[in-house]
Amino acid sequence: MATRGSIPKVMEAAGIDMLPPEAGIPLIRRELTAGATRGEIVIGQRLGVLLNEFGKDGGLGESSPELLRSISPQAGPMTGKVAAMSLYGGYSIETTLDPQTQPFLHDHRIDSTPVLPGVMGIEAFAEAAMCLLPGWHVEAMEDIRFVAPFKFYRGETRALRVETQVHPHGDHLLAECRLIGERSLANHAEPQRTTHFTGRVWLGKEPVQTPSAKAFVRPNGSCVEAADIYRIYFHGPAYQVLEKAWWQGKQIVGSMAKNLPQNHHPSELPTIVAPRLIELCFQTAGVWELGLRGRMALPERVRQVTLFRAPDRAEGHLYAVVTPNVDQNDFAAEVLDEKGNCYLSLNGYQTVALPGFVDAERLRNLQAVLTGEAVAA
Repeated sequence: MATRGSIPKVMEAAGIDMLPPEAGIPLIRRELTAGATRGEIVIGQRLGVLLNEFGKDGGLGESSPELLRSISPQAGPMTGKVAAMSLYGGYSIETTLDPQTQPFLHDHRIDSTPVLPGVMGIEAFAEAAMCLLPGWHVEAMEDIRFVAPFKFYRGETRALRVETQVHPHGDHLLAECRLIGERSLANHAEPQRTTHFTGRVWLGKEPVQTPSAKAFVRPNGSCVEAADIYRIYFHGPAYQVLEKAWWQGKQIVGSMAKNLPQNHHPSELPTIVAPRLIELCFQTAGVWELGLRGRMALPERVRQVTLFRAPDRAEGHLYAVVTPNVDQNDFAAEVLDEKGNCYLSLNGYQTVALPGFVDAERLRNLQAVLTGEAVAA
């Protein structure tokens, strides 16, 4: 680059470092005489304004859900519009949700406040990772952390944003995702910005290979029925995914309820990770915690979750087989059908207690069924 006149001063004002002549001249000579490259050589120190974004949305302009669904037919209920796309910070999907119309919010309330189910946050990550990558498949999702509940205060409509950065890893892609919420507070000039969930999505060009079928053990003892479970749990009809649960020595099994109401609106929109199968695992593990520990717990972390088959392919009933790991204070789970086909696996599921939420009188029937068998085991 020319070094005469005002060029060095212009570069300095722009925050761009230049090589001093004593360093630059030998470098150029070496590249001209022995260099293996052709064309430009970039030596990065400070690049100043060259790293600046030239618009808050990356120059994207307005998009719409219809635009995204024309790119990716798999766009589902957690896919709104592309709100931003930057050179260095990835892209953001913004979705507005209404608890009055979305069953997964209307039927998922804590102390009467709609709360985004963790499983729909997982779905949001999968949809965000896939929305600009038609032809790719979700292989697994890792290190999902539920940092703070996403609440719909006063039952009002609220927008969430999934910020996503996609990186190449050999033949695969890794999408790093964060679910962000903003909330205006009194006496604050700027909205409060909170990271609610984080996680990673692995993408591949081929569908995940389905594991071999395994033996499934039917219940041979007492079961906790849905009536006793949902006297304690706060879920409404769309998220009353358990028909019954039972302890079988080392594992607790949850039978999935039939004829559940629709999960979302519009109901024809597809989901990628079958969120209510994950919810089946969460609630089955929750029944174990209620029965043996006497505590209500919320999701805190999932180390890995993998979907192998869509639930509409089930041969007969679906069951969550959940294995507590007391030493590591977590759970592993699989969803199987009556033939032993595996639909989903989940590992490293950890929870955090919801203090003061359990009514001891309502808990008695559930503990009476589970505790005696579990203690004997």
